[in-house]
Amino acid sequence: MTRKLVLGLLVVLSAVALGFFLSRKPWQVYLEQRAAAEANKRAMQEAEQERAELLRQKAHLDNPMGKEELAREAGFTKPGETPLGDR
Repeated sequence: MTRKLVLGLLVVLSAVALGFFLSRKPWQVYLEQRAAAEANKRAMQEAEQERAELLRQKAHLDNPMGKEELAREAGFTKPGETPLGDR
């Protein structure tokens, strides 16, 4: 009876060990894919933030105040104005 119990226990432990051994590679693949998905998610979030910033800049430059600011940065003045640096 004891010999049967030990043999049965040995078979169960062997089956569990074999199961862990055979599941090692799928877990590796899963962890690699999860890391790649996280990296892609971060890259997508960064791209979305950059797009939002570009949309804000475009909106600023599309309004009259933004256009005037851009023109003044380029050195343009309104007729009759003298730049402060030329005095």
